[in-house]
Amino acid sequence: MAPILSKERLPPKMRPEDAAKVVAQKARPFLDSFLKLVEVSIQTGGVVVDEAKLAASHFGSLVDKCMHGSAKLLQALCCIDLDKFTRGPEKPALQSQLPVIFVLGLLAMLYSAFVFAYMPAAGLSLNSPESLLFHAFVFLTLASFAQAARTDPGSVPCGPEWRDPNRPPRCVHEQKRFSDEARWCRKSQAFKPDRAHFCRAMGRVVLRMDHHCPWLGNTVGWANHKYFYLFLAYTNIACGMLGLNVLDLLVHATLPALTTFLLIGTEALTFLLSSILVPFFLFHSWLVIRNMTTIEFCASFARGPDEKPYDNPYDVGIYRNVCAVLGSSPLVWWAPVGGPVGDGISFPRKGIPEHYVLSDEDPEAAHPASEEGSDADSVEVKQESMCNFFV
Repeated sequence: MAPILSKERLPPKMRPEDAAKVVAQKARPFLDSFLKLVEVSIQTGGVVVDEAKLAASHFGSLVDKCMHGSAKLLQALCCIDLDKFTRGPEKPALQSQLPVIFVLGLLAMLYSAFVFAYMPAAGLSLNSPESLLFHAFVFLTLASFAQAARTDPGSVPCGPEWRDPNRPPRCVHEQKRFSDEARWCRKSQAFKPDRAHFCRAMGRVVLRMDHHCPWLGNTVGWANHKYFYLFLAYTNIACGMLGLNVLDLLVHATLPALTTFLLIGTEALTFLLSSILVPFFLFHSWLVIRNMTTIEFCASFARGPDEKPYDNPYDVGIYRNVCAVLGSSPLVWWAPVGGPVGDGISFPRKGIPEHYVLSDEDPEAAHPASEEGSDADSVEVKQESMCNFFV
């Protein structure tokens, strides 16, 4: 007869409260170690961040010196006068040029996608009609961008008739919003010509100022408005051409996985750029047809309920309005050369009284003898914020 084995006693079940206490006792050393590590990290984190900021500032200044040294070496070796490509004796810092570098990087990405991804997949040669047309638009885009970035938009003349606060020039028609006085700029210590406004980024009055564009590193004004408009036009054409061709290839062809991935990324980038630039280009096309600037467009929304509706005094017909920006000859409207008609100081006006009162949109435009300057500044700051929304 086999012996009877006694059953092994099982440990008694623990209550949930006791189990939680045991887990807490076992995890307490690890929790204390983690809290000490966090405390040490917080104490030393500020020092690390300060050291990182200092290293970044030193690296930025070193890169600036390298860029300036390279420019001077290029100027010495190639006999290039680089002073005409800047707007003052002080060279712009690298940080202020980052948007310009970003735009050039986007253009380089689009060009590389067309040449190294689309053309081999579509079986196109470099001298094919499609390739030549795309390269032509890329060249016009870069030429327009360079012209818009390096062309001075125009400034107040240096004559004494613009600096005497008691005697405004006779060619000035626009007046302050709350008085019959001519527009005097406190910061520039000069009268502002018609359609001119003070630009904070450039620190001076700009003729027929439209807006300051950080992507150009320059202010869009009377002398470079044509190049800015052509840059928008050719960028949209190049993006549209690349996007439509890539989409057609993706739909009708079976491609390798890597090529498909690159083309899908290219299509997404062109769609994103076109969705932003096409409305912006259409808006500026409407402004050109109406012979308005962005500041004047924003000013038309900032008029009080008791004031008469804004009537653009410079709308002299579609053809003359376009000539005021793109030049007098339609044969060179497409080319990033030449400039607008006139001198940037006086502009053709339609049949209205000679002294037309237009609101003074920029906040620095107060005459030293005016008593309504505080009220005008409050209205002008609102107009400036609206202008920043559209640009």
